Amino acid sequence: MKPRRNGLVVALTALLGACSTVIPLTMPAGPAPDLRGTWTGTWGGAPLTLLVLEQHEASPVDGVSLGSWHVLGRELPGVSGVLTFTVRGEAISVNVQGRLGDSNRRLTLILEPVTVNGGQITLTRLGEHRLAGVGTSQMSWEPQGPVELVRQAPQGPRCVPPLTGSVPGHQCLSPTPWAQV
Repeated sequence: MKPRRNGLVVALTALLGACSTVIPLTMPAGPAPDLRGTWTGTWGGAPLTLLVLEQHEASPVDGVSLGSWHVLGRELPGVSGVLTFTVRGEAISVNVQGRLGDSNRRLTLILEPVTVNGGQITLTRLGEHRLAGVGTSQMSWEPQGPVELVRQAPQGPRCVPPLTGSVPGHQCLSPTPWAQV
């Protein structure tokens, strides 16, 4: 290869490497915490809500797959849900996928919005109900910067006053009757 081509290959590799922000994650040392639920806070000072709907024990994060079979590569616990943030005074909601693992001996959650705009939020678990980190967006009008989230207490059973003529006390109703199936 000619010296000129070598320089081009080195420059192209450096440029592409600078564009990627891959954070190395390893399988969590212990069992992955249940992150499902509602998390609220800020992203670059703007309101942010993360609703984690599903959590998976292991999902492929790299490697080779043949159809639905993951043949080579790593698997990490994952989450999916909805991320709501403010852009130009309007709430925007997007689907989000995430992977959970250890980075520098800290439990880390990397969220990626499922949009053409891309972006990434990297969060470290600071406590049972606290996540903090940084978020980046490809679009200049979307939020950038520090992210802080606090888990909201789950809404428990609703208690309604007893009907007239019934036994004194309260009747508690499950917020989602199908949750007991």
